[in-house]
Amino acid sequence: MIARILGVAVSICVITAMGFSPALAVGEDVFVVPRVTVQAQGDSATAAKSSAQRAGRRRAMDILLRRLTVEDDWAYLPRLATGQPAQTSAPTSGQVPGQAYDVVDRGIITLSDRDLELLESGFEVYNEKSSAKTYRAYITYRFKPDAVRKILKDARIPYSEAQTRTALVLPILQTSNGTYLWEENNPWMAAWKVRPYDNELTPMVAPLGDLEDAGTVSPRQALALNQAALAELAARYSVSQVIIAQGYLQQSDGQDKLRVRLINGFREAVNLDAVESELGDDTAYAGPSGSNSLRAALDNVVVAKVGDVLAEEWFSQPSGNFPALAERSIEVAIAKYAKPWKERTLIDHSSLALLGVSAYYRSLDEWAQIRSALVSTPLIGSVQVQSLSRFGAEILVQAYGDPSKLTVAMESQGLALWSEDGDHWLIATPSTAQDVRGVNRRQRRNRFRADGDQSDFYPASIDETESVNGGNSQY
Repeated sequence: MIARILGVAVSICVITAMGFSPALAVGEDVFVVPRVTVQAQGDSATAAKSSAQRAGRRRAMDILLRRLTVEDDWAYLPRLATGQPAQTSAPTSGQVPGQAYDVVDRGIITLSDRDLELLESGFEVYNEKSSAKTYRAYITYRFKPDAVRKILKDARIPYSEAQTRTALVLPILQTSNGTYLWEENNPWMAAWKVRPYDNELTPMVAPLGDLEDAGTVSPRQALALNQAALAELAARYSVSQVIIAQGYLQQSDGQDKLRVRLINGFREAVNLDAVESELGDDTAYAGPSGSNSLRAALDNVVVAKVGDVLAEEWFSQPSGNFPALAERSIEVAIAKYAKPWKERTLIDHSSLALLGVSAYYRSLDEWAQIRSALVSTPLIGSVQVQSLSRFGAEILVQAYGDPSKLTVAMESQGLALWSEDGDHWLIATPSTAQDVRGVNRRQRRNRFRADGDQSDFYPASIDETESVNGGNSQY
């Protein structure tokens, strides 16, 4: 019934090739823009193909630059898809909201078709169709990370490339005819399934929608945020978060009006009381909010609580093309949802800090996890291990922008990072972090230094430097 009302061909579901994706987004490439629709006409099939690929490349770079930057800086980006320059005609002073840095000038980014070709590292074509003078296809464009970073760095535009953990999204559509989730004729579910999400800063995965899913959680339970049912579904997909994508459709006077709400339906519990208690009531955190407790740091990381509305917007268009309306609304909703995360993980090359960090671990596997997370985080320019023992290490970290942003980046990789005095930092897995309280603060500061007790040390003269993301390994 609903498919006939909305004029939707439910067979759109077969387009999706997403399948079942892993829960953790580590390693996904945010510099890949998947499945861009391209089409063009020309004097020949070759000319049409060339024109379509150039237009697709411009659109893909539009998507990428806006994915990485905050909306306040979009005026400095070229509008490549429409062939127009940046809206700002001359550099002006601007500041990223929430950052306590000196005002810096932004540069204007201009990119020619030749520039875009040089930025591209490769592309893949799907569902290619052509005639004597036309060409249509889906193209996935891959861009060179270092080259794109350099463009943004030279223009002094902060950007983020850190990804959250993958969330499961449950698309529920409510209309005057009923509520739809697992039904085959749910076009809202079809719209969410057809779009790739792995390369977003806030990656998601749509459910399979099979009998096991339907038996795990009902639409009523999902809307009521039934934690037991949603936790069971999260466990099935190996995710720590479930987002309810609620679409409320009203049809009147030849118009489709769609209200979209992304609601935090389930999130793996973090026991703030236990962590704060184990680390000590006197533990201080020097963050941008001025709070002096570790709870403020942890609250800053665990932003969304169950029931929080992550994004909300109304959309309207003439009836008859619900897939187009759904596609537009999903794009806007995802951008709104990603905004807070993006702002918390921005890389600002106009500011650089050198941090002393004590790493705590109980096994080589934990040390490998800490080292890998630090080396792979875009907010970090370089990492220098000064001394290393069986239980910990002293590290110098070169960080871009506000150091407190690292707490968010490390949390996304399953690690706890905090500061007791705003000067020296500590990092560990959450379970190991709870054991740190038992050691005197001064002893902790000196525990892994070369001039301290050597009984637990491997050779203390290790001086190992990792250069990360083009960072300078020399201090």
